[in-house]
Amino acid sequence: MVLKTFKVDGISPIKAETLTPESFSKYGGVISADHQLEKVQSSEANYGTAIKIHKVAPIVNNYSNCPSGKEATANWNIFRCKAPKHLINHGSLNSVYTSKVLERHPFSTQTFLPLGQDLHKVSYLVIVAKTDESTEEKLPDPTSIRAFVCKGNQSVTYGIGTWHAPMVVIDEKVPHIDFAVFIHENGVADEDVQECYFEPGYSIVYNQIEAKL
Repeated sequence: MVLKTFKVDGISPIKAETLTPESFSKYGGVISADHQLEKVQSSEANYGTAIKIHKVAPIVNNYSNCPSGKEATANWNIFRCKAPKHLINHGSLNSVYTSKVLERHPFSTQTFLPLGQDLHKVSYLVIVAKTDESTEEKLPDPTSIRAFVCKGNQSVTYGIGTWHAPMVVIDEKVPHIDFAVFIHENGVADEDVQECYFEPGYSIVYNQIEAKL
């Protein structure tokens, strides 16, 4: 369901930041073992051949509060995503992606886990915005948009009701990236996902180089 179309001619370009658990904490969670190994509770596992890093990202199902009362199931889906080349322009130093959609899942977290990607390469963008609490429908605040560049060994979990863009692959050297996606859904369209459009779109500026911690 589309809640609103925003006119955003005046929004300045948004510089994408490096994704870390700390930088993304207001919007959900990040699974990034290289960051979390020293900062999150961990323990030895599998008879000394593994390290278990505890509780790195939230999983929440709030469908008990949905208007229809219909129960949700916990689902693993796969999103096969390719780079939106028609929305990407390359410069000598930076690239610019034109983002036109934000969506939210009012009653569930949503986790995107990239499969089989190079841990040293920047693979995709994550774009989020805060909610404008002054609006009746709790619409996104276009002035609060942030973007993050993500490596191939990092996953993100969007918190319940967090406004975010669809997944944006920026590694144009691969035909696609498969994401395993965990979410609760009940099949009621307006309860599973809500959208807002942005015209003519807002610019996300990023530098596609090998990411370093």
